[in-house]
Amino acid sequence: MGINRIAVIGAGTMGHGIAQVFALAGFPVAMTDRDDRVLGNAIPRIQANLETCLGHSPGEDDRAATMLGRITLASSLAEAASQADFVIEAIIEDLDAKCEVLRELEAYCSAHTVVASTTSGYCVRDMAASLDHPERFLVTHFWNPPYLIPVVEVMPGDFTSSEVVRATCALLESAGKCPVLVKKDVPGFVGNRLQHALRREAIAIVAEGIASPEDVDLITRLSFGLRLPVVGPLETADLGGLDLTLAIQTYLLSELDCSTEPHQLIRDKVTRGELGAKTGRGFYDWPPGREAQVIRQRDEALLEMLQWLRARGFLATPSDQSRDNGQCCRVQ
Repeated sequence: MGINRIAVIGAGTMGHGIAQVFALAGFPVAMTDRDDRVLGNAIPRIQANLETCLGHSPGEDDRAATMLGRITLASSLAEAASQADFVIEAIIEDLDAKCEVLRELEAYCSAHTVVASTTSGYCVRDMAASLDHPERFLVTHFWNPPYLIPVVEVMPGDFTSSEVVRATCALLESAGKCPVLVKKDVPGFVGNRLQHALRREAIAIVAEGIASPEDVDLITRLSFGLRLPVVGPLETADLGGLDLTLAIQTYLLSELDCSTEPHQLIRDKVTRGELGAKTGRGFYDWPPGREAQVIRQRDEALLEMLQWLRARGFLATPSDQSRDNGQCCRVQ
């Protein structure tokens, strides 16, 4: 299964970054969005991303300039998808909206086209149920910012063909990503299940007055969070001894938040319009300019960390990753 042309449906937070990834890898990319304003902002956002990245990759200016020429802004779903071998849906996180777009894509795509979604947590089966050809559909969950984070979670459904899985993993590897196979079709996959377990407890700690948002973030970043890029949670458990994990969990787990619904603190903030950076207030105040500053600092730090990890063997390139019977590579 040859994949030569890419289409990205949705040009917002994730879509423009995913288009950047594939265009930089040499693929022609057609990108569209139903919001003309969002689509019009996509190229300037990519250019801003590149300015940050080029500061850490001297000599890449020509490659970046060539990359921008590979991205075409399409005026419709049909125009974007009709010539694509691989289409990735990256619209808002709304199941009904995603299913509607996926159904439309089937009408415009060629029979050989792989259709993927970069949903953050919906099951493959819930989206595939709306398709006539679920065998060519799967999830490829990129992380924000997609042009920097190496791992992409790949989750096939019950009907996804093995050929589609192999072709998708090969495509991601050719774009410099580390695809990781998720073996069961579960909500949130692996990463977001872990991330939201931490976020649930962080929100509960603030709501109960145990610590401020600033101190929760500080403790997370500069204690266990500082070692996570080089030693994961299960390897850390082994290093400390599973008897220690057992001892601590015996008395601690019953004290942790185990809510199965969003915390009232979050509901209240959303009701008040305190949505975070997009509205100027969330857990923090976000005056004009702060969001751009934080994103720039984040991206610069990520670039430096990635260089450090590669230099010391903590982040292998996709070609160096081990493979299991042609399945996706796994980050070691």
